Amino acid sequence: MTFLNNLVKYPLSFLLVIAFAGCDPDKFYDESLSLPGDRWPKEDALSFTVNIEDTVSPYSFYLNVRNSTSYKYNNIYFFLTTSYPGGGMSRDTIECMLASKNGEWLGKGNGRYRDNRIWVRDNIRFPRKGEYTLRLNQAMREDVLEGISEAGVRLEKK
Repeated sequence: MTFLNNLVKYPLSFLLVIAFAGCDPDKFYDESLSLPGDRWPKEDALSFTVNIEDTVSPYSFYLNVRNSTSYKYNNIYFFLTTSYPGGGMSRDTIECMLASKNGEWLGKGNGRYRDNRIWVRDNIRFPRKGEYTLRLNQAMREDVLEGISEAGVRLEKK
């Protein structure tokens, strides 16, 4: 009841708290997709489309990974395929650590899931304006990788 009374007495304070809690000034693009049943078939790519208008500013690139504590590896490998506006593509292999050498999970969270934002590279500049398609595949030598519930990409404009 106290919370509701304070909400009525101090509505502006409540709105400011909500506004600042949602602020993420560096975020340019941040999207993750869910994997049903925490299962990721090798052939299923997660696809993200990013519209780039600024080819001068540098960006930082991150991968978002949400894993369950039943995930049986301490890392995950990805294939990242980038399709450029007007044609052309590139493909990278990226390793992300999800647990320390002693087996403790990295990332945030408690209970069954851990959320990781893993830095991949700084000072990326996009060569052309337009839509870039980023496709993310798991590259763990398993036909169906179990224990990953979400994966995604994040770009921060510097």
